[in-house]
Amino acid sequence: MNPKISISKYQACLLGGAIGDALGAPAEFLSAEQIQTRYGHRGITGYVEFSDGKGMYTDDTQMTLFTAEGLLRSGHGQKNIPGNLNVKAYEAYQRWLYTQDHPFNPEQPKNSGWLITESHLYQRRAPGTTCLVSLRSKKPGTVVQPINNSKGCGTIMRMAPVGLMYFGKAEEAFKIGCDLSALTHGHPSGYLSGGFLAALIADLAIGTPLHTAIQHGIDLLKSWEEHEETLHAVQGAAELFHNSKKSKSVSADIIEQLGSGWVAEEALSIALFTSLYHEKDFKKGVLLAVNHSGDSDSTGAIAGNILGLINGMEGIPEKWISNLHGQHIVMDIAGDLYTQALLEERPTDEKWHEKYPGS
Repeated sequence: MNPKISISKYQACLLGGAIGDALGAPAEFLSAEQIQTRYGHRGITGYVEFSDGKGMYTDDTQMTLFTAEGLLRSGHGQKNIPGNLNVKAYEAYQRWLYTQDHPFNPEQPKNSGWLITESHLYQRRAPGTTCLVSLRSKKPGTVVQPINNSKGCGTIMRMAPVGLMYFGKAEEAFKIGCDLSALTHGHPSGYLSGGFLAALIADLAIGTPLHTAIQHGIDLLKSWEEHEETLHAVQGAAELFHNSKKSKSVSADIIEQLGSGWVAEEALSIALFTSLYHEKDFKKGVLLAVNHSGDSDSTGAIAGNILGLINGMEGIPEKWISNLHGQHIVMDIAGDLYTQALLEERPTDEKWHEKYPGS
């Protein structure tokens, strides 16, 4: 077994994303100038949304958790017939939708699993309109038969679990990331960005250097039709890093050359740039990813996934971990992803079946 693959790295990847999400949540609809006016010239430097100093993640992490649940309930190597994963992921997203449309009820339907019983998830934290509308239609989209023409970042912000489940299998992770993204978003730049992140995480999980993983993702991306816009965004991040790497710091207006992050390829680009610029410093990289005009929680979440996986739990400030509402949910599901990914099949014990009813 590759020594780079450990349960703590899986936890750091998903927890890092949840932390970046929570850090960026109060800045999501603010300009960089408004962020500095409200929080000081350095902008956001920690959890600022609540007076008790705690942070709370948004729909980005909520949907990430339900993506993981779909993967865990699909079988992964056991009864994993073609199309089964898409069905299980879509069912999981329907359970997420339930948490957005209904108050918490401790008496959940039979066979619903554990995640939907977590009261913390029954909070509307500015969920994406496209995700809500497409899921309410009860009509899952596909790459071949798109449900709409949206490329909102609701695709990419939820795809890290795919890369963790398919560690070392970047090509497979890329396709699955595209398939699961296309369930709700039909524009190629939307689902290709989701596929790119899934492939990147799959490579990083086995210790592939970030630059190498990005290049591998580019090679995979080029094999897909209508990849040009996403490719331009990825290359833009790499070029901006090359031009900025000798600078001691970069400002929000530099980041905003890549866009605002509301659409998937821009969110990917910003997260890649900030991760490259502070590859060995989770704290600096995630704070850079949230202090700009635009979709700060999504860019923070994606950068947090990447930098968490690279730097591990020891690289994440302990205060950010302990003060994150609902962090136990993230830790638990990351651990279960690790277990099933390494087994390449569903565990058969009764407790596991209760958590993740079978396919």
